[in-house]
Amino acid sequence: RGVMEFVVEEGKEVHSECSTLILPALSIGNVGQLAVDLLISSTQAQRIGFLDDPYVLPCVGNDAFGPVPQGELALPLEAYESASNRLSFVQQRSPVVKGMMIQFAHNLADRSEER
Repeated sequence: RGVMEFVVEEGKEVHSECSTLILPALSIGNVGQLAVDLLISSTQAQRIGFLDDPYVLPCVGNDAFGPVPQGELALPLEAYESASNRLSFVQQRSPVVKGMMIQFAHNLADRSEER
């Protein structure tokens, strides 16, 4: 099976004390993703990197948190941390390839255990 890679942004570090992981359930209306965006924004979490998984469809978009249309790119799987709240977030902006949800879940669980 394919392997999920975690890429830390240049100059950022992963805090081991951020042990609670929050991620959205993809659904109609993107409610889970909007809720995670709200949590990221309200906790002032910082993007620390991104995940690359062969079972998530590729996509790119504009920065969801920027006040102007120019800014950072949004990627399919982004990692955020709020060190002051000891929280980690994975924001998923793209669906899993049809029929590959179990493999994706295994990859996510394996990657989470490595932290």
